[in-house]
Amino acid sequence: MKTGVRMGNLNWQRRGRVEILADILAASVEGVRGTHIMYKANLNFAQRKRYLTEALNAGLIGVRVNSPLVYATTEKGHDWLKNYRKLIDSSEAFST
Repeated sequence: MKTGVRMGNLNWQRRGRVEILADILAASVEGVRGTHIMYKANLNFAQRKRYLTEALNAGLIGVRVNSPLVYATTEKGHDWLKNYRKLIDSSEAFST
C-alpha cells in the first residue's frame, strides 16, 4: 500500500517491495556491482542487502562468473521485469 505525501508541486509516494525489486532488476540489466545498485535503485546498504538477497534466492539476479561480485539480471528476472512493466502500463490506462 502506498502512502502519498504532498510536497510543494510534487506528489511523492513511498515505493513498495515490488517497485524496489523492479528498480534493482532494471539497474542490474547489464551487470553492475552492489554499490551501483544502491545508487541506481536509490537504496541504503541495509535495503540493498535485504532485497538483493531476496532477488538472488528467487533466481531473478545472478552473480557473473569470474567477476568481483558483479550482479546481473537473469532471464527469469528479465521476464519478471517485462511482465511488471506490462502491468504498470495497463494499470495506467485506468488511472485518471
